Amino acid sequence: MAAALPHGVFPTMITPFCDDGSVDRGCLEALTEWYIASGCVGLFATCLSSEMYDLSEEERLELARIVKARANGRVPVVASGTFGGRIEEQAAFVNRMAKEVDAVVVITSNLATKDESDEVWLENAKQLLSLTTCSLGFYECPVPYKRVLSPELLSWAAASGRFLFHKDTCCISEQIHAKVQAVAAGRSNFRFYNANVETLKFSNEIGGAGFSGISANFYPWLHVRLCSADTSESDKNKIQRFLSVAELGVCDGYPKSAKAYLAQYDGFPIKEHTRVKPAAAVHFNEVQRLHLRHMKELMEDLCASLDSPVKPLAPVICPRV
Repeated sequence: MAAALPHGVFPTMITPFCDDGSVDRGCLEALTEWYIASGCVGLFATCLSSEMYDLSEEERLELARIVKARANGRVPVVASGTFGGRIEEQAAFVNRMAKEVDAVVVITSNLATKDESDEVWLENAKQLLSLTTCSLGFYECPVPYKRVLSPELLSWAAASGRFLFHKDTCCISEQIHAKVQAVAAGRSNFRFYNANVETLKFSNEIGGAGFSGISANFYPWLHVRLCSADTSESDKNKIQRFLSVAELGVCDGYPKSAKAYLAQYDGFPIKEHTRVKPAAAVHFNEVQRLHLRHMKELMEDLCASLDSPVKPLAPVICPRV
């Protein structure tokens, strides 16, 4: 059995693009360093935030390869590996992605159609396992549709010994509680990471392993503090309140919003380019840019006001490895 993934923050990484539409390797490596320096314990490359459905197969592999090389063993890297089609075809790509990362993440909605039962889904999942040998994870991605796994399916996954990572998007406290218990009951190295920042403090308190969500592309050190057992209850409450309210700005035109937010740091040349059509159609007006600026200023004020103050970090272009 593979070693368990650490408790903490696995940001869902964004993909920076150059003016010509290619992946901006310099900014991607800088972001990798920034997440790690901010205290993140792992990285989720090639996910929906990475615009995975708008990348070619080779670009998906390239993202994972660049991030894994830059991380250089300091933190584990996971990446999505199922993108629809016949299970045999999905398994073949999982096997390719497995050469690049520590665990390959299965998109739950790509193992069965929206109208197919959990029984059909489970048979397809078992077939995928039979055609692969690597460590795996789950991601309840909302595209092509959101398929939320039941506690029973998570118990099966835990008992299989093949799964290390679950990125949960149900966003309902009662369901989160049942799913955390199901993952823990397997007594395996399976770990539950909440994608819903508004319920993050709650899921941490009942045994969740941490956070894997979109706002870690804005101020990951806050999520790191909220997930730390050493953080005071007062600081946790302050951070949770900020993260919950700020999520409204995070979601406005995401993932372009994350790129526009990070571009506020002097000297970091990230572009706002995105291949996601709804986000690409967003042209931030003056008010929206004020929201991003004020969100950054409020974050800085919060960091300075904590019982244990934290210094925000700026992403910096770094030398190639």
